[in-house]
Order: sequence, then structure tokens, then C-alpha cells
Amino acid sequence: MRYKNGDLLVIPVLDQQYSFAQIVEDLPHGNVLLAVFSELVPDGRVREVANLELEEPVFLLETMDLRIKDGTWSIVGNLEVSKCIATPVYKVWVDPPGEFRMQDVRGNVGVPISPERASGMKFQKSFSPAVVEAALRGLHGLGPWRSAFEELAF
Repeated sequence: MRYKNGDLLVIPVLDQQYSFAQIVEDLPHGNVLLAVFSELVPDGRVREVANLELEEPVFLLETMDLRIKDGTWSIVGNLEVSKCIATPVYKVWVDPPGEFRMQDVRGNVGVPISPERASGMKFQKSFSPAVVEAALRGLHGLGPWRSAFEELAF
């Protein structure tokens, strides 16, 4: 299944409970930058897609597109990605010369940054679709919340 930026997905959480997610950016090598929202809906049916509140995701993360391609995460519409959802900038260590640099979501390495600035930034990391589903269960009290899920937070 082909997908594109702005596609709205329904993610099964547990027992006919679903959450919404949106593809913020289609990335190389079968990954997507995904904004995941907290709202739970029964049976995965979408009311009016245009009326969904998609401004404040609970998670913003990179994940593999496996669940999209196999149809587990169904595409139910497409909306423009909110301007409130900024594409992250990461830090990467470059050796030599032995310094932190900025890195965009596509892996492009940019300008050097100070260690102080780098301390407040994340390294780029991809999470499995199963982790996304487990984090949603934990968020809604339908499974354990693990401290590792905090890395997914928007």
C-alpha cells in the first residue's frame, strides 16, 4: 500500500479501541515520521476526517512502515499536517573532528552545535510499530506504561 504525507491512520490499541496518527513525513528506507494523537475511538470508524483535532500529538516519532503496508494501520483520509507539528532536528556526534552537529530527519548532517545545545537535543532513533501500539496502551491505562515510552513524547 502506498502512503503519503498527511495520510491519517487508525492504529488498533486494544479490544476495538483505536487511536489516530498522521504521517508527517515519508522518510527513506521504509520509515515514516508519525504524529500520534491521544483520542480513542471505538471500532476504528472515523467521523468527519476534516473535524478531527490534529494539532497536539502525544507522540512524534520515526517508525517503520510495516503496519501501514500490511493494512494493520488503515489509511482513512488525508489532511494537511498542522503547522504546530515541527519536524524534529537531532544531534549527531561527528568524529573527526569530534563535535556535535545538527541532523535533520532525513539524516542530513549540518552545522556544528555547542555541547550545551546538544544536551537538550535527542539522537535520531526509530521505534518499532509494536512499541507505538504498546505506548498507546500504556497511555490509556490498557497496559503498562514504561519509562522508555517517554522518548516518543511530542
